[in-house]
Amino acid sequence: MSRDTSIPAAGGDGAWALELKALRKNFGKTEIIRGVDLAVRAGERIAVIGPNGAGKSTLFNLISGRLA
Repeated sequence: MSRDTSIPAAGGDGAWALELKALRKNFGKTEIIRGVDLAVRAGERIAVIGPNGAGKSTLFNLISGRLA
């Protein structure tokens, strides 16, 4: 089973439901998230996995606007 995992260039087709470029978050001098790039097409499902304290909730709070 083969799957196309290439990501098309962002542009005029409006296919991106979410696009993050070089996302960063600091709490004081502590860098929590550094240089996150993510592009998700409409209808696509992704998973963010990692150990406790890795920044998963912070990432989703940034995406949702709960954190600035």
